[in-house]
Amino acid sequence: MEGYQVVFEHEVRFRDLDAMRHVNNVAFVSLMEDARMEYWKALTRVQDLKGINFILAEVSCRYLSPAYLGETIQIGIRARNLGNKSFNFEYRMEDKASGRPITEGNSVQVMYDYKQKKTMPLEQKMRDAVASLEQIPLEEISLSEGRR
Repeated sequence: MEGYQVVFEHEVRFRDLDAMRHVNNVAFVSLMEDARMEYWKALTRVQDLKGINFILAEVSCRYLSPAYLGETIQIGIRARNLGNKSFNFEYRMEDKASGRPITEGNSVQVMYDYKQKKTMPLEQKMRDAVASLEQIPLEEISLSEGRR
């Protein structure tokens, strides 16, 4: 999937469907959650929840076409808009066989210290890791100073 360094697949299962026989809207939000974990694993090389230091602040999903039982969805995720304490993930889901766009989404994550229960700055180490994973200069994925 062009423009996305982290991409994984999901075969639509019966449990993903709603009464209209297509993938229910909440299943897409759940796939976005899975995508965040895939991104975290690619970014840190850690395969568990250890060290996750962000919390979800906002999520949105734009539905472009329905997905059906048996289809394979490709999910792409990328980080953008690195701020002082937050960053965005952008998502794209497509039908693997046809390339048909299914959804686009966005989420805002805030850096968070779970022990102290407070927000914290986005560290330079993470900024550099994101730029390396995304294979683009840090300046292209960062917000201007003074934002979030």
